[in-house]
Amino acid sequence: MKKTIQRVLAAVILFAMILSGGFSEVGKVHAEKQQGTTKRAIYVVFDNSGSMYGDGNKAWSQATYAMEVFAAMMNYESGDVMKVFPMHDITTDGNTGSATKSSMEIRGKDDIAQIHNMYTPKPGGTPYTQVNNAAGELTKLLNAGSVDEGWLVVLTDGDFDNDIPASGLKADLEGKAAANENLYVQYLAIGTDVKNIPEGNADKGLYAQKAGNTSEVVNELAEISNRIFKRNEYAGYSSEDSGLEFDIPLRKLIVFAQGKDVKIGSLKNEEGGEVKLQSDTAVSYSSTDGAGLTTFVKSTPVKDTSLKGQVAVFADESPIVAGNYTLDVSGADSIQIYYEPDVKFEAGLYKGDTKMEEGTIEGGAYTVKVGFVDQLSGKYIKSSKLLGEPKYTVSINGETQELTGKDGASQSIDVEVDGESLELTADVNYLKDYTDSASYTFKVCTLDINVDAFKSANLKTLEDGANQITVEATRNDQPLTKEQWDAATLDVVSVNKDGEEFGIQWDVQKGSEVSTWIVTPKYKKGGMFATETGQADVTINVSAEIDGDGYGKAETVSVNIKDDKNIVDYLKRYWKHIVISLLLLILILGYVPPFKKRFARSIKKRPSIECSAEKIGLRDNVMKGNFEKDLASRLLPYVPETGRLTFSPTPVKKTAKVRASGGGSMLILNTSAFAGKEEITFNGMSIQENEKGHHRISASTIIVVSTPEFTYTCIPNVQRTANGEIKRGKRK
Repeated sequence: MKKTIQRVLAAVILFAMILSGGFSEVGKVHAEKQQGTTKRAIYVVFDNSGSMYGDGNKAWSQATYAMEVFAAMMNYESGDVMKVFPMHDITTDGNTGSATKSSMEIRGKDDIAQIHNMYTPKPGGTPYTQVNNAAGELTKLLNAGSVDEGWLVVLTDGDFDNDIPASGLKADLEGKAAANENLYVQYLAIGTDVKNIPEGNADKGLYAQKAGNTSEVVNELAEISNRIFKRNEYAGYSSEDSGLEFDIPLRKLIVFAQGKDVKIGSLKNEEGGEVKLQSDTAVSYSSTDGAGLTTFVKSTPVKDTSLKGQVAVFADESPIVAGNYTLDVSGADSIQIYYEPDVKFEAGLYKGDTKMEEGTIEGGAYTVKVGFVDQLSGKYIKSSKLLGEPKYTVSINGETQELTGKDGASQSIDVEVDGESLELTADVNYLKDYTDSASYTFKVCTLDINVDAFKSANLKTLEDGANQITVEATRNDQPLTKEQWDAATLDVVSVNKDGEEFGIQWDVQKGSEVSTWIVTPKYKKGGMFATETGQADVTINVSAEIDGDGYGKAETVSVNIKDDKNIVDYLKRYWKHIVISLLLLILILGYVPPFKKRFARSIKKRPSIECSAEKIGLRDNVMKGNFEKDLASRLLPYVPETGRLTFSPTPVKKTAKVRASGGGSMLILNTSAFAGKEEITFNGMSIQENEKGHHRISASTIIVVSTPEFTYTCIPNVQRTANGEIKRGKRK
């Protein structure tokens, strides 16, 4: 019996959550608002006829307890209101109350005591009047815009009296649902002997079920709860370890625990910090006897004293951050935990990693991203078990695509944007009928260019006008206006195969037609020979201002500049350089053997003269001769070097005028000064008196001059030290 009661109460608590927001999209379309923000009114017609309090029947006790829980779970912050229409007048201050009322409103937790102390002094039959009254008030409330959604809930265990409208029960309830597009009727017939159960019609907003026993009551209440509102239950909680894990921020956590000695304590994070206990409401069986004795109720009604529970809401001013938490609950036979995520649904149009703001965008490739954003970090949530599997619907200019994000994952769609505008709408349905949407409007400006370029051109005829690149710019497939064209700019950049600047120049002129340009190649400064040849990648970049925004479009084409220069072109170009180079070469050659005859480098500037004594009393010694080059002969090209070689000392000083003759030899120019002189020999031979021309000697020629006192010997390339040894090394 105890387990059955707990099952009933678990179903009741689900039913009690319908005021907090959320809706089902079955049949008649419900108000399109994100869960938790919908303002609802639930008007309950409560059958407190005599049969509810009959002998041994605890239905009245379970019903009043359910309404307490129902009221404890309401979302009063959103403006939810509950109003109970009993079929018979009640008091709300216990058995002894004297002031009766035909209805009561629950607008806050302080009003729950009215349910706890509710008492029916005179239970009777089952009139239809309160159904009409409740429906009429609810319709007025909806028509006035005071609430977003209304539910007329009829709970009865028997036949109505004879005041059912002539149209019949079903038609009348359908008519009540039709009174406002956001009004729905839920009919639940309770009891084993039930009649006049209307057939439900979801398309018209009428739902009808029968619950003949406790098990059916549990099932039907669960179905009704899921229809009106589906709160998200935290799965996997174990009272043994008391651990909770949240992978996203939460707006609030609701804990409903039942048990005779139940007590809900604290909710703490890993650091021991407590989450604020926003509200704590205790609920239990009625404090009254339920109803007075009448012909329908023969004895004091029986109440279920085991019914006891506690509803705790944990919420801070800021969201409950993701992490691990510990929940302290004791004395509970059953625990249900519900959560409300604190995430933001977002849809965006992205160019790479940059999100586009509403306004004007450029046509091209973009990515539409939809998903949930952690409002603490501002980043898209990659995955969350607490978000379930969201169903995304993305509409781009009327074309719809559906996506599913497993574990709350965001989704992306690649789109190609063109045309004049982009209308982006994204909707999401997640968890138990949470919904949200986002929409953006963009103006689209697609700047395109058409480039018609020559494929190849000969270098020599590059500037003859035949080689052109024609560029046409369009905005959304239409030419630019003259004003836009006049303000637009066109830049040209060309690179070679190595990515370096290509050596060429480009002349840009506006075309004869609006929105066109003519680009022609020109020789690089320095002319044809300074211009590069080969393959060039030419990038045309057009920049324009349209409707106050700047746009740019670039396109790259390849052109080939052929090198058709020949030898004549090089001669024409470089003839001066060639002439000057030849003259320089001729001049240089005039200083280089064999074109310029030079003295042997071995000739000493101060060659030694060995003086051998021929008379007693004289001593041998070494004196210095002299070799001197004429400066002019050294500086002039093609002119053989000339100089003077003194090969004997004073007083018999002999000097030969010499001229280089190549091959290390030299010619004595004043040969006549030595002709016929037997005392002067060159390599042992004297110059004959009748010798014609110039006598040839070399750097190693042994020149001897004989006198009665000394014999003088000089070798031009020999220089001796003071002790008579030949001096080695550089010529001195």
